[in-house]
Amino acid sequence: MGERDRLTRFTAEVFASLARSDQRAKAELYLRGLLLDGGRKSMLPMARRLGIDHQVLQQFVTSSTWELMPVRARLARWASRLVRPVAWVIGDLAFPKDGTGSACVARQYAPGLGKVTNCQVGASMHLVGDSVAATVNWRLFVPLEWNREGPVAETSRRRHRCGVPRTETHRPLWVLAVEMLDDLVGWGLRPPVVVAGDGYGDSDGFRAALDRRGLPYVVRVGGEVVAGTVIRPTEIRRRMEQGRQELVERFGLGHFEGRSWIGWHRHVTLASAAQVFSNAERLAYAEDGRETA
Repeated sequence: MGERDRLTRFTAEVFASLARSDQRAKAELYLRGLLLDGGRKSMLPMARRLGIDHQVLQQFVTSSTWELMPVRARLARWASRLVRPVAWVIGDLAFPKDGTGSACVARQYAPGLGKVTNCQVGASMHLVGDSVAATVNWRLFVPLEWNREGPVAETSRRRHRCGVPRTETHRPLWVLAVEMLDDLVGWGLRPPVVVAGDGYGDSDGFRAALDRRGLPYVVRVGGEVVAGTVIRPTEIRRRMEQGRQELVERFGLGHFEGRSWIGWHRHVTLASAAQVFSNAERLAYAEDGRETA
């Protein structure tokens, strides 16, 4: 079985919840575009490399009717079997933007950049194993100005233009992290240990939420590491950050040029799926020497 056949099978499994065969075919096309060598992984250059009209990809990501969370559930279970995680790691990342039209963009603190700039901020959940990591869940942070501050009518117009659901309001990053943990547990997974960086451990609410759920964790509180288990958090986070950097550099994590809420979530999920498939190919090559993606 060649790489393309393996990608077809992977797509059929992870995107099985998509009702129509043409939707699953477009999911595979998008993954192929992300996996191809080249420059930007936004829709127009990917479509050129694939030899198709970019509107095929645009329609699939921004307006096609398919549910996101069942895809993430299948991806998380698939990735967990591949990665065999020793920890779940909570992360956050800035997506710098030039304009103000994208969903939830604001002048705010940019994680990873260490400064205030115009950006979106995404919270992420990573499964980290001994040799590989996978990103399996995402949330887009809603800044206060997209929630309550500023003229109500203008805020409402911005949210409507970007398709931000009414249920999505400003919540601290640690709350988004707990929601993502609950997602994974609801999908039948259980963390060996939860690792979170600076800013999460200092939240009493975050630590209390993990305690209530009976989840073991390693966090930093006031500069000191608080551990409910024995692991090496620095090494775990290093592996997570290596995987996330690959998402950015190879799979175009931040290259989505659309403005919609759903488009952002679908693109980062597809980029995560492309990386999981690539890692599966890489690990298979290491085991049996077959050609890798």
